[in-house]
This record gives sequence, structure tokens and C-alpha cells, in this order.
Amino acid sequence: MRKRLLFGHKSISNADGKLVATVTGEYVQPVRLYYRLKDKRAVKKVFSKLKCMDYDASRDRYVWLYQKEAKKLTFKYSYSAVPAEQRPVVIGSFFSESADEMYLEIRSIERALEGIVFFDAYIKPYMAHVDSISVINKLFSFAEHTMDFSDYFDQEVTINPEESAQQLKADLSQGKTPETLEKQSLPLVERFPSYFHEDGVTPLKLLLLSRQTIAIQHFMGNTEYTLHDYMLDIVNREIQNQQ
Repeated sequence: MRKRLLFGHKSISNADGKLVATVTGEYVQPVRLYYRLKDKRAVKKVFSKLKCMDYDASRDRYVWLYQKEAKKLTFKYSYSAVPAEQRPVVIGSFFSESADEMYLEIRSIERALEGIVFFDAYIKPYMAHVDSISVINKLFSFAEHTMDFSDYFDQEVTINPEESAQQLKADLSQGKTPETLEKQSLPLVERFPSYFHEDGVTPLKLLLLSRQTIAIQHFMGNTEYTLHDYMLDIVNREIQNQQ
């Protein structure tokens, strides 16, 4: 495989330095899409036919490249905007450490959302399906950046958004208001069911973008900002729009 430049940068910065972004313009906020494998051979066959996939024997992974079938994907910087010397850009990497699971590790939320839809067109339910998703709730300066986020993902905490929503309803039914509910910080790395095959990509997009907004606030120094604040901001904006 040719040497590839994976990351670019934006001008956003904090006390630790500039915010790291991908070549295609998204904030680096790594995500893993976990697939429950049913037919590993069939998945490998799919990968072998896709011209945007390449096998990297040195790391026993399949890399997803921004070329051929993937050129139609929408990022801040399109395929044509990426300098020729930086192509092909690695969008993500597939790893499989067991017979019944594989994961696609991607460097941004936008790539994860594009990826889950893109591969759904090729990987059929009898081969594999997206079971859960893990996201690092942090953005990175150049001083903090690393090429291997495994140590972060080893810290993932499994949550269930439906259970959280039910608890919120229970609190409200007991007379608590959003302003009085306890503000809780998100885990540094959280894993949750995808529900993609049941509900589509829209709920997942809303969930992941909320994590991105919170991570941006933390990067800019507002470390007390929580999901509670994010929800209140949305409610307040809706009220203002109705006035």
C-alpha cells in the first residue's frame, strides 16, 4: 500500500493548540461501528469486489478508501477538492478479532454516518449487521492526537439511550423539571445499540451530532457543558423560532 496522509487541520484552537481535522474536513472524533458477523466469507467477498477497499496485510485489516464507489460520499471537502498527492484518503478500517464480530473504525462522526449507509447497500443482513456503535466523546488538538485510539476504546462504557429516555420520563412524571434534573457528564467513550436497521440513520445522526456538539464545547473550554445543556439549548431554540 502507498503511504497515505490521513489528517489535515482547521483553524479552531484552544490552549493546547489547533483542533485536528481530517483531510476531508471533519473534526477528528473517532467512532467504531460494530458488526455482528454471520457469514465472514461473504463479507470478504464483498470487500474483494469493491474498488474502494484494499487489504492491508501488515495490520490484517481492510481499508476503506475515498475513491471509486466511495467518491459519491458527501464530506466538507469533496473528492475533487482533495489534492492529488494526498490521495487515496483512508476513510476507515475494518478489523475482525473474532469469528462473530468485526468493526469499522472511522475518524469522524460524519464518516460513520456515511459509512453505515454506504455498506448497508453491499453487506446484506444474512452476512452481517451493525449491532452497536462506540464513540469517543472528545476532540483532539495536535498535541493530544494519536494514530492509534485503541486505548480510548478500551475504556468504553455501554449505555442504552432508550433506558435513559425512560428514566427522564419517570423523573418528569415525579414533578422534576429539566432545570432541576441532575446534570451528568457523558463517559469518555460510550457504546450503545445502533437501532439502524429498525429506525434508519436519522435518530443515530441526532445522537452522534449531540456528542459532537458537547465535545466542541469541551474543547473550547466549556467543560461543564452536558447533554442536559444541549437538550435545553434545543428546546430554547425551538421556542425562539416559534415566537
